[in-house]
Amino acid sequence: MIIYKTWAIASLLIYFGVLLFVSVRKNKNETKEDFFLAGRKFPHWALAMTFVASWFGGTSALVSVDQSFEQGISAWWIIGSPSIAASIVLYFLAKAIRNVGSLSQTEIIENRYNRTAGLIVSVIVIWYMITFASSQMVALGKFFSSMFGTTYLTAIILGVSIVAVYSSIGGFRAVVLTDIIQFGLLAIGLVITAAVALKHSGGWESIQSAAAVKGQDDYFNFFANFRNNFFYLLSFGLAWIISADAWQRLAATKDEGEARKMPLGGIVFFIPLYFLVAIIGVASGALFNELPEGGIVAAITTEYLNPILGSIVFLGVAAAIMSTMSTAINTGSLYVTDFYNRYVSPNASNKTVVRVGIASTVGISLVGAIISVRIPDALWVLWMSSDILASGVLVPLIFAFIWKRGTAAGAIASLLAGSSFVLYNFMVDMGVKLPTFWPDSAERILYGLSLGLLSYIIVSYFTKPEYEKVARFLESTQSRKAVAGDDTKEKIS
Repeated sequence: MIIYKTWAIASLLIYFGVLLFVSVRKNKNETKEDFFLAGRKFPHWALAMTFVASWFGGTSALVSVDQSFEQGISAWWIIGSPSIAASIVLYFLAKAIRNVGSLSQTEIIENRYNRTAGLIVSVIVIWYMITFASSQMVALGKFFSSMFGTTYLTAIILGVSIVAVYSSIGGFRAVVLTDIIQFGLLAIGLVITAAVALKHSGGWESIQSAAAVKGQDDYFNFFANFRNNFFYLLSFGLAWIISADAWQRLAATKDEGEARKMPLGGIVFFIPLYFLVAIIGVASGALFNELPEGGIVAAITTEYLNPILGSIVFLGVAAAIMSTMSTAINTGSLYVTDFYNRYVSPNASNKTVVRVGIASTVGISLVGAIISVRIPDALWVLWMSSDILASGVLVPLIFAFIWKRGTAAGAIASLLAGSSFVLYNFMVDMGVKLPTFWPDSAERILYGLSLGLLSYIIVSYFTKPEYEKVARFLESTQSRKAVAGDDTKEKIS
């Protein structure tokens, strides 16, 4: 174990040095658009890789493997199905998202409804990105503590510090470039882990026998546990359709054609990655009688791999988690900065805005770390973060593009109703003793979503239509040559 610890530490230091070099090299974050959209210069294939890396993090690389080990092949539905389903929907929304020309969803909501609705969305999305980042911190803390033999808290501090440093220095450009590196390491690591798991499992018959001995009759039933898994699909899928980090990447594409190619590229990458995850988890059923304390991947790395291959797998998994975490932190920072520039100091210079972006990157990292220590369950925190977005923002944001009768008052009612429901549950999850009258499971997404939808429709019908404002907004979603952020092109003096 000491040998693995030494190799892991050495590889992590080298890896951090590479990330730091990439973050600093040719760093020209002179405007808000440079810092958060990298000047819209990346091609679709690069953004597709960072799109996948931004979602395929700790819950996919670690939690999904562990879930596959425990419940079998049907665990694919928990994370795999919502990732692919959301990518398909984003393909159809890509043109409108890119052409609306907004730097953030706050700007979209403000243009479609009003300033108050935009302010509320800013707060909700910042809250979502913090909890999303926190879910990855939980996974990273458990993985690092298992590999290094440190405490959970020490592991979180180490991982969060690495991500906060390179994200604050390089902005979105650094996130994209490092995500490409991390994506490659992740793919290699999963291939190695799957090959080793299959080799040592003894083959298909051994895996079947191990499942039979444990009494896991539905281990190979793809639709087992479907009712419970469906609610994960619903909660994660609806939230990820409007996930701010995905919209940020669509906004960062060169044009609408490139925007549509990005989610298609994501689907191409997602399918084999989740296939590998399922293989690792199911094959490990013949390797371990019970779920190892540090998780399946950590156990395979230390028990079945030599230090060199183990370091590659370690970096691949660590890369997956850190890439997702850095994306959440960077996107959260975008919304904090946009909030500051829009509602606190509209006349702030580009230099000040970029500084706020850097400071908010560090601040989000700290708050996320606190949540990860308080609720050390990656899947639970991820589910909680998805509820925030699906219940709080989904209805007014999607209906902004498809329902002309929707009004600003309806949007505000929906935002407040849905987010208040989730906030109540968040307080309960954090340990506050409050009564609940709904299921304490993924099913509660139906309650929050229904509350938001009914509030939007009812209030909109009882308030004055805003057809002229809607017409101007919808016109902006059509093909256009101009891009958002023209007013941010001014160089920092």
